[in-house]
Amino acid sequence: MTVLYTPGQLRSAISIAPETYRHWKKALAPLRRGRGHSPCFSPGDLVAVSVVKMLATDMAIRVSALAPIAETLFELCNLSPWPALARAKLIIDLAGGQLRLRAELAEVVSDQPLIMIPMAPMVVRLRDQLLAASDSREQASLLFPPIPINAVASARGGRL
Repeated sequence: MTVLYTPGQLRSAISIAPETYRHWKKALAPLRRGRGHSPCFSPGDLVAVSVVKMLATDMAIRVSALAPIAETLFELCNLSPWPALARAKLIIDLAGGQLRLRAELAEVVSDQPLIMIPMAPMVVRLRDQLLAASDSREQASLLFPPIPINAVASARGGRL
């Protein structure tokens, strides 16, 4: 069962304003998949949008400059489970329009300027955001009522 997130849940998990989301949706094709308020974004999509946010806010890269690599970014983030992403770094060659995931400890050699992003902080922050946002009432059906031990023993024919 794949968990999908609504645009509102995506915005909340990534901590972006609705206006920012609308702008990014115009600039990045993978974000246009979502229609209305229905769940349509995968956990990998959330990681990809976290990368976009980091590049746009921390590195002041215009989101429209990320359009040529957006499909590849979303694809890479969706092909790898979160534990694998957390052990990787994303290597971005904006000039060449290439992206790749490498093991965190792998050495990267290039004669071109590259952006290297350790994925662990983003994955951890997203996991924490999603856990904090989940409603404990969603799990209410899993809570078991207290049962006296003698009731369990009598149900098993006197054996515990």
